[in-house]
Amino acid sequence: MRTAAIYARYSTEDQRPTSIEDQVRQCRELAAAKGFAVDDRWVFADSAITGASKGSSKRAAFLNLLDAVEAHEVDVMFVDEVSRVARNHLDGAKIIDLVERTGLRVVTGDHIDSEDKNWTLMWSFKLMSAVQQNQSTAAEVVRAMVGQLERGFQIAQAPFGYVAERVSGDDPRQRGTLWKVDEATAPVVVQMYSWRYEGMSLLAIAKKLNEAGMPCPGHRRMKKGPTYWRPATVARVLANPVYKGVFMWRGSAFTKAKARKRRQVVESKAYDRPNLRLVTPEVWAACNPSAGKEKVRGGGRHALSGVVRCGYCNARLSIGGSGTTGYHASCPQCEQAHRVNNATHFIGYTSLTAVKLALRWGLEQVFTGELLAEFRDRLRSRLTEGPANEEAALQARLKELDAGLARIQRLLLDPQTPEEWLRNKLAEISAEMDEKTRKLQAIKDRMNQVTKEVVELQAGIEPLPLLDKLMDGEPAAYKVRMVLQRLVARFQLVARKCKGHSVFELEFQPGVFVAEQSDSVVIDTTRVAFRIDVVTTARRPVTWDVKGVRI
Repeated sequence: MRTAAIYARYSTEDQRPTSIEDQVRQCRELAAAKGFAVDDRWVFADSAITGASKGSSKRAAFLNLLDAVEAHEVDVMFVDEVSRVARNHLDGAKIIDLVERTGLRVVTGDHIDSEDKNWTLMWSFKLMSAVQQNQSTAAEVVRAMVGQLERGFQIAQAPFGYVAERVSGDDPRQRGTLWKVDEATAPVVVQMYSWRYEGMSLLAIAKKLNEAGMPCPGHRRMKKGPTYWRPATVARVLANPVYKGVFMWRGSAFTKAKARKRRQVVESKAYDRPNLRLVTPEVWAACNPSAGKEKVRGGGRHALSGVVRCGYCNARLSIGGSGTTGYHASCPQCEQAHRVNNATHFIGYTSLTAVKLALRWGLEQVFTGELLAEFRDRLRSRLTEGPANEEAALQARLKELDAGLARIQRLLLDPQTPEEWLRNKLAEISAEMDEKTRKLQAIKDRMNQVTKEVVELQAGIEPLPLLDKLMDGEPAAYKVRMVLQRLVARFQLVARKCKGHSVFELEFQPGVFVAEQSDSVVIDTTRVAFRIDVVTTARRPVTWDVKGVRI
C-alpha cells in the first residue's frame, strides 16, 4: 500500500497558527477523495518560516519530508497549494526532480496532480506566481516600513538601551511602534561611550560589563549556553548611530554586504530622532572614527604610545627601553627599511625625555601669554561672528551638488548614458548631500549651545595645571593618551640633526581640550603649530635645551 504524507507551512509569526490546522484538514479531505488515509506521523509542518530561499535551510519539517521521500518511505505528498511548498525556484525545481527520480506523486489543493501529463507546466506557472507574489509582498513591506519611518515611527527590534512601545489609534496613519529610552540600560550605553571616549579598549569594556553582571543584547534569544559581552558586541553597540539621534535606513554592514553580493547599489537614508539621543555627535564620532582616521586603541604602558609619529612615513613611533637604560622612541617601519634595504630615510632614535620636553614646551606656548590671549579672543568672537565661513562653504557645496543632481536627471533621458555609471553617480551625490546636510545641521545645533556662559566658562579655564597632571601620568595611561590625541592634531619627529639633537613638529587644537575639560561644545577649531628643537649633551650632569618657532 502506498504511503501518503501532508506538508503544511505558514510564513510569519503574525499569521494565525491555526493556518496549519486548516491546511492539514483540507489536505486530509483531498487525500480521502483520492483514496488515501494519512497517518499522523506523516504530517509535516513548519511554523513561522518563509518559503523564500532564505528560509529553505530553516524548514526542518520540509527537509525531513524530502529525506523520507528519498528513502522511499513516502510515496504521495499532499499540500494545500504550491506556495506552501516553495516560494523560490530552487525548492520548486527540487520537487519536480523528486517526482522524476523517485516516482513521488504530488497532489495539491489548487488542482495539480503529478500523474497528469502536463502537470509540470501548471506547477511552474503557479510557482512563478508564488515567487512574484513573494517579491511583491517584499516590496510592499519595504514601502510600509519607509512610510512608518517618514511618519516618525520605528521599525525592527529596539536596540540595547531602548524599549519598544506600540501606539494604537483609530487612524491607521497614527499606529506604529516608538522607541523610548530604557532607564535600566541607557546609562550602561552612556558609560560604554564614556569608557571608549577615554581610550579604553573594547576588550576592557567587555570585561567590565561582564564583571558587573550586565546582560548583553539578545540574551533572551539564547536558548542554551551562557551569554556574555564580547569585544565585537561592544563594537556593534557603539557603532549604532541611533545613540547620537540618527536612525539609518539600509545603513547596516549586513545590508550593504548583501547588496554587494547581488551587485546592487543600496541608498542609505538618515532619519533624525533627537528624542533617542544618548551621546553627542562629537562623542559618537570620536568613538567611531571614519576610514583613514585614528582608531581608538587601549593598552600600552606609556601615555605617549601612538601619539608621536614619524615625520617621513607617518607611522607611529615605537617606545622601547627600560627604566634603567632609559626609554627611547623610533619608527619601526623606517628602521626595518634601513636594515633590509639600506634605506637612507631612517631618522633614528630619540629619547622619551626629549619627546616629553617638546610636548611640554609646546603646551606652555599655547596656554600662556599672547597665544592664550588670542585663543580667548577667538572664543568670545564666536558669540558675534559664528561659524560663518564653514557654514557658507557647506551651503556652496550643497548648491553644487544640487546642480550635479539636475545634470544627472537630464542624463537619465539620454539612452546612450551607461546605466551603471548613472546609478553609481546618483548614489555618490545623494550620500554626499546627506553628509553635508547633517554637518550643516550640526553646526546650527552647536551654535545654539554657544552662549555667553559657555564661552566665559571655556575662557576661564586654566589649562596648564590640568596638563601638568596629564604629563605626570596621574590618570591611567590610556586616558592620558586619548586626551593628548584630541589635543595634539599632529606630533612628528621630523629630523635628528646629530646625536642628542631631535627636531619635532607639533600642531595643537586648544579649543578641543578646553571644551572637553568644561564638558561643553567645541567652539574654536583653530590649530597652532610649532617646530621645536630639543638638544642635550653627553656630559654629566645632563642638561637640556628646548627652543622652537611657530610655523
